[in-house]
Amino acid sequence: MTMTAAQKFLAGLIALELVGAGSLWRSSMRPSRPPPVAWDKCMIDDATARAIRETEERLQPRDPASWMELAATYRAFGLFPHAEHCYRQADKLSPKDRSYFYYWAECFDLMGDTAQATRLYRRIIKEGLSIPLGPLTAQYCWLNIGQDFLRTEEVEAAIEALRQAPDLPKAKFLLARVLIRSGRAAEATLLLDELLSKAPDIIEFNQMKSWAETELGHDETARTFYERSLRCREPLVKWDPTYREVQLRRKAMGSQAWHEKSLELAAKGQLEQAREWSRKAIEAFWTEDRVQQLAKVELGLGHLQEAAALAEDSVKRVGASAATLDIIGVASVRMGDRARARRAWEQAWPLEPTPNLFQKLAELSRLEGDLESARWYRGLEQYQLGKDAWLSNDLNTARGHLEQAVLLADRHAHAWFYLAETRHLLDDAPGAAAAYRRCLEINPDHGRALRALQRLNKAGVN
Repeated sequence: MTMTAAQKFLAGLIALELVGAGSLWRSSMRPSRPPPVAWDKCMIDDATARAIRETEERLQPRDPASWMELAATYRAFGLFPHAEHCYRQADKLSPKDRSYFYYWAECFDLMGDTAQATRLYRRIIKEGLSIPLGPLTAQYCWLNIGQDFLRTEEVEAAIEALRQAPDLPKAKFLLARVLIRSGRAAEATLLLDELLSKAPDIIEFNQMKSWAETELGHDETARTFYERSLRCREPLVKWDPTYREVQLRRKAMGSQAWHEKSLELAAKGQLEQAREWSRKAIEAFWTEDRVQQLAKVELGLGHLQEAAALAEDSVKRVGASAATLDIIGVASVRMGDRARARRAWEQAWPLEPTPNLFQKLAELSRLEGDLESARWYRGLEQYQLGKDAWLSNDLNTARGHLEQAVLLADRHAHAWFYLAETRHLLDDAPGAAAAYRRCLEINPDHGRALRALQRLNKAGVN
């Protein structure tokens, strides 16, 4: 049977359409290059930008692993739309691979597209994936879903999501906070008790327990946990566990890698090489911590003028910090300029009071024959050691240092206050009352001491 001219023409059209459809399908599946980065609008130094561009140049467009490597680089430096594009290309090339889903979802979260993020998190949960966080991957997905619901003010949905992450302290903590705000403080206290049984020194757990007890009208219990929070210094870790990967990648690329190299060499005592890497890092991108590192290396090499000049320049650029002023003080003492060292250290300790700074000021005062000031600074050193122990809830150590502090610096109101607090917590109520009274003699407006003494008086302690 032969085809008519009309049939041949129709068959030709169909063939052309099929070829066009196939070409269109292949085009839709072909990976596309990532969009160009507007480097002039990024807070990324040139050396790091070059390192990122080198990763771009190494891209193998048909290799999904190559796309994932570029995505991880973009993600580490906050280029989330570019990272999302890369994960999308990897998904086209290797749709059965799910190892990048969590990171892809994170990109959507960080771009504010919570709906897409939640969709991916749910797929991870549904498919039982364990990458990248092992058996806890699903629970981290639920935590992130809960946080996304909180961002969109879907409170009940957030509560249900957070309940699915019972092994994550952050999820339990967020759930307790939402329950308190939803009028369910009694349930929140049970969660907080679980958290505190495993981590009694987390600041936020104690603060939240205090708030929950206040909501329930248990004022004395609330005050106990509030005061306990003041003796904690361990914060709740708030970032996603994958942030560690971001930090490692940042440290390995561009000018930050040069700074890290300097730190590594200095720790090994290879100061000449450390100085060269520090200089290179600072030339690429000036930051205070990099200048402090170079100044410390110069001190180690005995280049005192150079170290002091670097620190002085940092103060002019970004203002004074205790670490920078300490460098000026150390360099000045070694150059024999004690007056300059005193000025630097006296400016440093109000910014960050440390026992080391007070010890240096005490020794400097002693060398100058100013024994009264030396005694005062030794008292402040003991006070700071005592307060540090108090903040770590090491009360017996705190009491020893604070007893020494008030002997050396009798006019220091805070030393008397923290000694009173420590004595009270160690069940020495009469000793606490005496210390509170001495604090108030020095500073009659010390509100916390006044309230504490009133409570002791009400309990019959004189």
